Amino acid sequence: MVKRKKRIGVFLWVLLFALSGCKGQEGPQQKVSEYYSSLAQGSVGAAVTADSGVIMEYELSVSWEGEESQCTVVSPEEIAGVSCHISQGGATLQFEDVQLDTLLAPIRGFTPVDCTDGLLRTLAGAAPTQWGREKKEGQECISLTYEMEADGKEAVKQVWLREDTLEPVCARWFLEGDQIMHAVFSGFSAMKE
Repeated sequence: MVKRKKRIGVFLWVLLFALSGCKGQEGPQQKVSEYYSSLAQGSVGAAVTADSGVIMEYELSVSWEGEESQCTVVSPEEIAGVSCHISQGGATLQFEDVQLDTLLAPIRGFTPVDCTDGLLRTLAGAAPTQWGREKKEGQECISLTYEMEADGKEAVKQVWLREDTLEPVCARWFLEGDQIMHAVFSGFSAMKE
């Protein structure tokens, strides 16, 4: 009987240590969601590489306030200055004094012009299916993977956030298992509500 009590006691201690060790391994999902959903406005630069059979590289300047965002092409030079105003009602392209209503590509949040806006919305409101920690672009990062269905297609967004500030470092977008975009972010600044 005494041996049995000792075994139970040892088992309980081991269980206690195991469970207390798990506390530090909790995921960052809630912290990330709370942070991004509390942002009222901000801006970020994005170097986006899109691959739809032809590789295109874009430098973008993205700003947002509330539910609306503005994405302006910095390069390539041929389309520099073109901006896209994105809201719940759709998107409007603008260059100098010309304004053109447009329907974004069939899958919202998976085009160069709206990928950053879509990523910020995902960070604020979706639950990641996987997370981890790794070094990316020379930064200690939290990596988050979001799996979803987009316009009937299997879609995945992977994002790496600085572990200390939760600023976006880089991200990748996949449709039907193929990587269609990659972005590296810079100059992130945001204000909370």
